[in-house]
Amino acid sequence: MLIQALLVALVLGIFKMEWIFGWPQICRPIVISTAVGLVLGDPVQGVIIGSVLELMFIGSFPIGAAVSPDYGSAGAICTAFAIISNGGTAVASALAVPIALLGGFIFIGCKLMASFFSRLMSAQIEKNNMSAVSRIYLFGAWFVSFVPYFIYGFLSIYFGSTAVEALVKKLPTVVINGLSSATNLLPAIGLALLLQMTISKKMAPFFFIGFMMAAYLGMSTIAVTLFAVMFALIMISNKNDQAKVAQTVGGDDNEF
Repeated sequence: MLIQALLVALVLGIFKMEWIFGWPQICRPIVISTAVGLVLGDPVQGVIIGSVLELMFIGSFPIGAAVSPDYGSAGAICTAFAIISNGGTAVASALAVPIALLGGFIFIGCKLMASFFSRLMSAQIEKNNMSAVSRIYLFGAWFVSFVPYFIYGFLSIYFGSTAVEALVKKLPTVVINGLSSATNLLPAIGLALLLQMTISKKMAPFFFIGFMMAAYLGMSTIAVTLFAVMFALIMISNKNDQAKVAQTVGGDDNEF
């Protein structure tokens, strides 16, 4: 069991660092379950279980700061349980929700840890110590992405599914509410960081126009985005027309 737990933990930890490879979606159940089945000696069962779990989580995507059930953890751990116990897709489907739920809580914790490392990097950037920034970034990336999920995968397989279900059930309401509150703060923090880099006197009016359209006119994000695209195209078209007029006038003057 120790070797199997280590193998599953390695697959889960490495695949959860998919951002290094440009987010190729290797944490989708159909991919990570196949990889777990491969390391456990049953890739066919891994593909089958991955297909079932993919259908369960096919509409789950962590877009932006939105936190969804962690289908990557569910794919790896549920596939391992199903193969080790010979329970097949029934075992994987029964355990998918609690394992994915706990994985989602771990994801929130990872984001909070990432904010700590970002503060350390900001302090070194102010000192113009770029070598320290690189070291903090590399260490923080591995620590935040690999370590929590490696531990999660190892403990889940080594101690069994009963421990995972018991942990989810015994989570205090205060902890769950605290994690939910932290999740609600993440979009505000991300927006503040983006504004800090992009806001200017020219860009500020457009930001507040979009905010007022969403807040007071009740327009959806997609509607505001489409309006912004049309407005940008009109501005580009007017700018090009003015450039053509100026070029034409300038050409006449040169000929004269």
